[in-house]
Amino acid sequence: MLTSISQPGIEVRDLRSQITNQDMRLYVKLPWYYDRSETSYPVLFSLDANRSFPLYSTTSLIAETPGTASQEIVIVGVGYQTDNDRIKGLAQWAAWRTRDLLPERREKTEAYWSGRLSSLLGEEELLVQSGGAPLFLQSLREEIIPFIQQNYRVSINDRGLAGYSYGGLFTLYALFHASETFNLFFAGSPTMFEGLFEYEENYASTHGDLVAKLFITAGSRESDLLEPVQRMVERLRSRGYPGLEVLSHVFEGEGHRSAYAAAISRALYALYYGKDD
Repeated sequence: MLTSISQPGIEVRDLRSQITNQDMRLYVKLPWYYDRSETSYPVLFSLDANRSFPLYSTTSLIAETPGTASQEIVIVGVGYQTDNDRIKGLAQWAAWRTRDLLPERREKTEAYWSGRLSSLLGEEELLVQSGGAPLFLQSLREEIIPFIQQNYRVSINDRGLAGYSYGGLFTLYALFHASETFNLFFAGSPTMFEGLFEYEENYASTHGDLVAKLFITAGSRESDLLEPVQRMVERLRSRGYPGLEVLSHVFEGEGHRSAYAAAISRALYALYYGKDD
């Protein structure tokens, strides 16, 4: 008999986004004492949940083991309802994240992913588009966050956003377009399109402060990322924003995939848990 695996403290909620015309799947990790309290908890929205949510939830539950005196948080993994066929579902996730996490149309990126995904799907075609980040951010703000607030005890003043790779790009995009929505940001090995520096420049030209805490990481083997990541860190620090704290870390000897889990763990401790015991 085939039995599905469930983990206590993890809930799955489905939501239809009218803004992006997409069926979303939200994975919600609850603190150990959620059912025994009336507390409203800090909430972290993590992107690419179809792949990354177990890394966030397991690391968080370990950090919050009762008796450790760690802060407890709710984590909401933002993902998609995908096909039951694992390969087709993987291709759908890759196509939809390309659409939702990239702020601008990039034809070369679309062609690259169309080629890669066609090798997975054979004759079946899957449309790959980019440039949907504005609508996806709108969906987060107007549909997903309100849904979570209506169904869970989460703080309206302590809200984080976390992403890796394209998700890190989107996190930086949100930093310059929705700093009033989130106060904590994790950008792991973010794809550093030059447009990000234009967003930063536009924000700086119209704002005297940026109230946020940003943790940004990269692997030392990610040679294409190290220079632009450091340039962004230095530029943000040079602005002298009173309310901004920028933390960064380079994982020695690690590449884009191998730094993934370490970056998520380090981000949770940098933003929420402090130093490990």
